[in-house]
Amino acid sequence: MDIIDEELKARCGAADEINLGNLLTVIRDNKDTEYGKKYGFEDIKRVEDYRSRVPLTDYSDYEESIARMRNGEKNVLTVYSPETYCCTSGTTGASKYIPVSRTALERYSDYCERCKNKLIREKHGRRFLINSFRTDIDKPPSELSLITEAYYRYLYESGLMSAETYVGGKDMIFVRGEDDIMYAKVWEAFASPDIVLFEAVFMYEILGFFSYIEENWRVMLRDMKAHNIPGNISLSEKVREYLLSLKLTERRLEEIEHECSAGFGGIAVRLWKRLELASGIGNRRYLTEEAALKRYLGGVKCYYQFYCASECLLGMPVRLDDFDYVLFPDNAFFEFIRCDGKSERLYLPHELEVGALYEPVITNFSGLYRYRMGDVVRIKGFEGKSPIMEFMYRKGQALNIAGEKYDINQLERAVYDLRNDGMIVDNYCFGASLETIPGKYIAVMSLEKGSGPDGLTEDMLAEHLDRSLCRNSNDYADLRGLGQLDMPRVLLCGINEYAGFAADVGLNRKHGHNKAKHIFKQEVSERKWTAIIHKAR
Repeated sequence: MDIIDEELKARCGAADEINLGNLLTVIRDNKDTEYGKKYGFEDIKRVEDYRSRVPLTDYSDYEESIARMRNGEKNVLTVYSPETYCCTSGTTGASKYIPVSRTALERYSDYCERCKNKLIREKHGRRFLINSFRTDIDKPPSELSLITEAYYRYLYESGLMSAETYVGGKDMIFVRGEDDIMYAKVWEAFASPDIVLFEAVFMYEILGFFSYIEENWRVMLRDMKAHNIPGNISLSEKVREYLLSLKLTERRLEEIEHECSAGFGGIAVRLWKRLELASGIGNRRYLTEEAALKRYLGGVKCYYQFYCASECLLGMPVRLDDFDYVLFPDNAFFEFIRCDGKSERLYLPHELEVGALYEPVITNFSGLYRYRMGDVVRIKGFEGKSPIMEFMYRKGQALNIAGEKYDINQLERAVYDLRNDGMIVDNYCFGASLETIPGKYIAVMSLEKGSGPDGLTEDMLAEHLDRSLCRNSNDYADLRGLGQLDMPRVLLCGINEYAGFAADVGLNRKHGHNKAKHIFKQEVSERKWTAIIHKAR
């Protein structure tokens, strides 16, 4: 399967010209906005002019202007009308509202869709979406949404995405208010042996799908054989009627029972024999989940469909089973800051050095100018004049099991806020555990002497912590609600026990200042940490 087609190669070959054209278009179109007048867009003719007049920015530079835009003011940051605002958690714990214009969406290309549709046509099968976009496609878009909801809605409305190729069609792609949607998704997948493409927004969601099957296949099969959806399954009548209308032969039910009883290694290709590809966003942060997913997928290859953020869709994949992305030149004016401190100058995409780390800076078509992404990418090579890059990490990011991106500042705030409940934490360390699915946070905590209510248990503290984590991150709260993160585990200990723990797991440095380390960067073994604490006691 060809990943980079001739059209994309041609765009990448002219990436330097396209990048400059993007800047000049944004400057020309927005010269009469409040922002454009402030920085003299009318007199900007070259990249050097732009850099000398317009400062590097982050979200804090836009908060007031975006609030005014959300209240209906025009021509504040941009002439491009926002289609929606993507609500995401900021690195300080506050929510960010990123405007996404129709103009930006139109530039995001249906390239990934074309690659997947080519597979569907060649294999004469259907595609299956694990998750669903929580938007009503028959009504105007919500003021707030996820970038993927806005993007796929645009693709559908523009005729660039064929809902007929999906199992369940548009009614199972754009679904709101179905609490037990995974139950429904497994039912329709079991009833559809002709699937050639499994896809989700994030690849780890496909892992969650197969984990659900492994845990619940007997109950699902019982219900399907009885042609009955129990009343305790929270689904609308419309979805219930749809599921019960699906044809299920005795042969298919017997096949499901036989294959699931035999174990779950390679279950995907055993139940869906025509399956060719799994598609979703992924990177090396999810290597633990990737290994678990491969157990289910067998030899099925993965297509990591794009590198994107609420602010911009940046890259397209260059190969299957690979985390390298080629910068898509049409979507912004791109600059890069070198992360090793060797140079203070900013670089254009065609000027980047292979092997070096950079932070992308974007001027997009939604009203952000010289905006620091906060991502760090490594340059792996070039396609024409467009860099091939791998996402490495996000500056300030602490924990990220399921896409929640819990920043250290947010984490600090969540722990500090436990004071409001009478629990004063004097030492703590968080780690991420994926020993069970869904994953969860493990926190070792020592409390100030006399702090907390009488009879405080680890489970009680975990409940308080979970609520505080939710309050301080919309993304964490959302993923907890969706069941993609489990309740955190708290290991409570005294201050001396904590010191022993810190030494045992390697939080202390041998040389220099022993600054408090609240994040354990490797995957946590809950059993090991529990054993360390019990030993200290």
